[in-house]
Amino acid sequence: MTRKSASAVSAPPATRVRPRGSQNAAGEETRTTILDVAERICAAEGFEALSVRAISDAAGVNLAAITYHFGGKSQLFEEMFRRRVVPLNDERLALLDTALASGAPTLEAVVRAFVEPPMKLTAAINARSSNSALVVMQFLSRAFAMPGENEFLQTYYEPVRSRFILALKHFLPRLPLEEVIWRYNLMVGGIIYAMGGWERMERPPAAFASAPLPHVHHRPDDMVDRMVRFFLAGLLAD
Repeated sequence: MTRKSASAVSAPPATRVRPRGSQNAAGEETRTTILDVAERICAAEGFEALSVRAISDAAGVNLAAITYHFGGKSQLFEEMFRRRVVPLNDERLALLDTALASGAPTLEAVVRAFVEPPMKLTAAINARSSNSALVVMQFLSRAFAMPGENEFLQTYYEPVRSRFILALKHFLPRLPLEEVIWRYNLMVGGIIYAMGGWERMERPPAAFASAPLPHVHHRPDDMVDRMVRFFLAGLLAD
């Protein structure tokens, strides 16, 4: 019997291994897709409509991927909330720190620090994201109305809420704390509504349905300036 040389023996087929970097990128893409789809479902139908099966079907991913990335429905919802709120609040606090550290801090600078991040986020989402600013706004509105909202607000919003109310009270010493809190909350409500975008803010009522509106290319700074003027007037009102 003839012995085959080592060179004549065929090597087993090589196993193709995806580079770690591409694996990580694919995993992050899947994670983002799941979050975007879950956000749209929640915005349209509420938290109760969220299910692993519904997200799996809409996102085109298997059930195991959702469990792998998030664990369960509650953890997924918290991550949905966290990814929108944490960067927003970090920027708000950084702008507030800068405003208060300036040589002559003003109430207007405090209001601008609160308004600018969400409105610029709105513009960025409209320009780049698969989820519209309206979806994000609807999602946040539903999140605030859901049972257990106080836990989310306490975890993610209370530091910002406390810092800004404290700053407002400093610049509005004549107002009782209760009134400052009311005016702060009215400011929050105005921002959430305005996150729907320019079309929502400029839609004419039926009585003026035929009134022509000039087509203007709006910049994020325009919306911020208009809102800051309005909120500032409300805060300073008698």
